[in-house]
Amino acid sequence: MKRVKPRRKNLRISNPIGFSLFIAGCLLALGVIAVIITLAVGYGEDAVRYVQEQIQGTVEVINEQPTFSIEPSKEPEVSGTPAETPKVGTPAPSDTPTPEPIGNLEDTPEPTPDVNAPLYSVTVGINPMRDAGNKSKEMIEECAFNLEFSQRLAKYLEDQGATVIITRDSNEVSMSAKKRGMIIAAAQCDIALEIVCNHTGSGGGCYVRYGPNKSYAAELAAAYQEATGIPFQSNHKSGIYQKTEDTIKYSKCPCVRLVLCNWSSSSQREIVEDEVVQQKIFKAIASVLSAQVKK
Repeated sequence: MKRVKPRRKNLRISNPIGFSLFIAGCLLALGVIAVIITLAVGYGEDAVRYVQEQIQGTVEVINEQPTFSIEPSKEPEVSGTPAETPKVGTPAPSDTPTPEPIGNLEDTPEPTPDVNAPLYSVTVGINPMRDAGNKSKEMIEECAFNLEFSQRLAKYLEDQGATVIITRDSNEVSMSAKKRGMIIAAAQCDIALEIVCNHTGSGGGCYVRYGPNKSYAAELAAAYQEATGIPFQSNHKSGIYQKTEDTIKYSKCPCVRLVLCNWSSSSQREIVEDEVVQQKIFKAIASVLSAQVKK
């Protein structure tokens, strides 16, 4: 058998406050005992004073001991609403506002053509005469007016359901009559007309020049004069004049030349430049074109 050796136990003070209180209690008890003994043996007041001094000293010793305090741990305070943790794969927020979808412009349906329009499915060719080759002041002014008038007429005819081809869109071009007719032919126009003004002396007025299409010319001359009140040119009293030129020849469709007025006459110019009168002219032309393509 092994011999068990007794171990020496060391005194460990794990609680200083408790040990101090224990010592103070012992001293206090000894002081009380001393008082009792002193009173018993009759040492008198001196002995009692001595004991009291010893007790007071013990109390001061106790008061000098450090005080330990343990405060419970506090949870950290959080101000405001906690932010949400973004999920994996979630894009970071951006200060740039997200634009609203505009939609696919290609999906925008085109306006449905009116099949009951007077000129539905009709292609009309318009030739504004004159060009950059005309150098006189009056010719340059008339060149610009012919184009402007033709563009307004084209808009009116399009509103009536027609597709319109204009041989020029600028006053700076120079183009032969043959090429103008070929442009109309290439577009496969159903019907066409030329727009121009005359520069004559007294007796000048309106009329329609034609090639093989006399009825077209006669109807247009009558409708135009009714809309404007401008007299026919004196040497074309019937209002029509037959002469085939290159635009009419190469257009490959019924084509006539409408002479609007005598540009040298200020009174006639005022009539054709008036926007109210122009609307009457456009209406008359559209009516004649519609009647001609139905024949």
